[in-house]
Amino acid sequence: MLIRPLNVWVPADNVVATWESLTAMSKLFNPAQHTGAATERSLSLSVRVDVTDVNGLIGFDSVERGILVLDEKPRVFYSKAPPERYCHFYWPLRYTKKIVAGQWVSELQPYNVTVDMPLDPNRPYPLVLSRVEWSMYALVNTESKTVDVPFVPAADWVTLAPGLEIKVEQATAEPGKYQYRLATRYSRSKVLFGATGAAVSIWTHEPTPEVIVTALDILDAQGKSVKEGSGGSGSSGGGSSGSGSGDLVTGTTSGMGTFSSGVVAATFRFTLSLKPQQQQLRFILENVPVPLL
Repeated sequence: MLIRPLNVWVPADNVVATWESLTAMSKLFNPAQHTGAATERSLSLSVRVDVTDVNGLIGFDSVERGILVLDEKPRVFYSKAPPERYCHFYWPLRYTKKIVAGQWVSELQPYNVTVDMPLDPNRPYPLVLSRVEWSMYALVNTESKTVDVPFVPAADWVTLAPGLEIKVEQATAEPGKYQYRLATRYSRSKVLFGATGAAVSIWTHEPTPEVIVTALDILDAQGKSVKEGSGGSGSSGGGSSGSGSGDLVTGTTSGMGTFSSGVVAATFRFTLSLKPQQQQLRFILENVPVPLL
């Protein structure tokens, strides 16, 4: 087990937003087919959000909220307040693999955001968007913990963190291939088991979980990731399910993988975020030109 305290991730230092395009649209309906339909006009701003430092970042909710747009006057051109209650979906960082100098390397992908601005058809398009503001949210670590569990079936439950236990029900390891099934039980109010690569969902009216399982990796006997040892080839898959009444959730997590190399699975490695935080990021873009129709 390894526990690492982390410096609190600062959005202003680690995230950069850049506008990529602004689309002006005017849609006219055939009055013979759509009686009384008014002309629709809108602007759509496409933004690229790059993460420059991933240390401590669990995921982004890349939905824009709390939008404020000013025209060239400047005056409010468009605004949209966030709803009272909604669910954050924090998507993990996305990577693609490519070959560089004969080696597979991972490349971090940006988040793509679209700010849509409907326009009164009787109002002219602005000449420029002097200021565009919106908020997004990040889920960040304050402390990270890894727990290694042997890749063998066992009768006993293993405590990963207070309120979170797993039991290895099945673990089959062969050269270039593995398969497993884990039983899980944890506190619904304190723990999120988000190790499948899907989004971590947290409602705004509920507290942030005390523990989030952010990753589950399979290591070989040398402590290297089986997936990395595959050289980028092969396939893997899995899933999780859980149910329960009250605060206790019970379920299963399973997975399997095949690889071209002869590595053998030896260890489960769980990565946990302890006392994670939700941080609001306020983005501001200035002087975005509006295309002429």
